[in-house]
Amino acid sequence: MNQDILDQLIGDPPRSTVDVGAIIARQRRRRRVATVAGAAGAVLAILAGVALAGGHPLARTPAPLAASGTASAAPSASTGPRGFKVRTGTEAGRRQTLDDLRTALEQATRTYARGTAWIYMPDVPGEKRTPDGHPRMWTTTDPVSFEGRSGIASAGRKGGFYLSVRPTACVTGRSCSDVYSCDGTLTDCTATRTPAGLPVVRWMEKDPARGGKQYVFYIVQITLRGGANTLTLRAVNYFGGDASPVSAPTPVLTRTQLDAIAAAIADQISG
Repeated sequence: MNQDILDQLIGDPPRSTVDVGAIIARQRRRRRVATVAGAAGAVLAILAGVALAGGHPLARTPAPLAASGTASAAPSASTGPRGFKVRTGTEAGRRQTLDDLRTALEQATRTYARGTAWIYMPDVPGEKRTPDGHPRMWTTTDPVSFEGRSGIASAGRKGGFYLSVRPTACVTGRSCSDVYSCDGTLTDCTATRTPAGLPVVRWMEKDPARGGKQYVFYIVQITLRGGANTLTLRAVNYFGGDASPVSAPTPVLTRTQLDAIAAAIADQISG
């Protein structure tokens, strides 16, 4: 089912109340403050309540994803539409790109996360319920980016999933994508490469949640060919909009599955 048909069935998507990218960036700034304050014991004591647990690996030379041990199976050459481009100049091009991204995502998920299902995930009160079976995807403008969000379920567990393809050239007040690196500010960070050689950074975030629980974010970012855009996938252990409660101890997708899905999509994007 292509984007036009889906839009006719479910209408225009509401703007999500959750900017997961902004949450991650804010947490990264927190850790930077905590690192700078490390030499001052009094300041460190104040920040200890908000600093995230876990070590901060040093940057390392990227290694091929299939050889790194982070993915049990390298994406195959037959997964998804081959050689599609990120087209931003026309409405038709943007719709085609969105269609290609959805197809690549769904096929890669079927391949590397068998038994999972896309389910409707509520966001804003009063929104129209969308059908299960497909992630919700849309474009933004100024600059153009491609976004997606969905609930995902497997074996009685459910959580959230987010996708973004955003430009790397950041302009104040506009949506863009910081290009992350394993510079000591990201938790459990690994730098690697896709089978096609694209640079990958994968890491994990944790944040306090109600009831003594923790929000857990698995994130993988791949710089696409040409360096003008990044693909970022995030699997989270909550289900719903802003401030939704934790729905499982960890995200439904494992880090290995998320890595393989991201690589399968990114290696198909030709520019």
